Amino acid sequence: MAHTSVELDGTDYSCEWPAETTLLQAMLDAGIPAPHSCTMGQCGACQCTLEGGDSHMLNNDVLSDYDVEDDQRLACQTMRDSEGPYEVSYLF
Repeated sequence: MAHTSVELDGTDYSCEWPAETTLLQAMLDAGIPAPHSCTMGQCGACQCTLEGGDSHMLNNDVLSDYDVEDDQRLACQTMRDSEGPYEVSYLF
């Protein structure tokens, strides 16, 4: 499992992110009130900045290539590809 630090609304959280789980699900399982809506990669409500290890999105109907290059991810669709550690922030 990868260690993940989350900054949300001025509060710092942490959670473990299992390899077979989306970032959003890992945060919700840890009790982190991560923003989300459709959970299908179509609305953008779960958009966050993800830094640290490699990751990929299962589906992305919202973010541009520029956004992705700028470390933006849809938490509901993001799977980790390494052990991290990862840092997530919601600064929008």
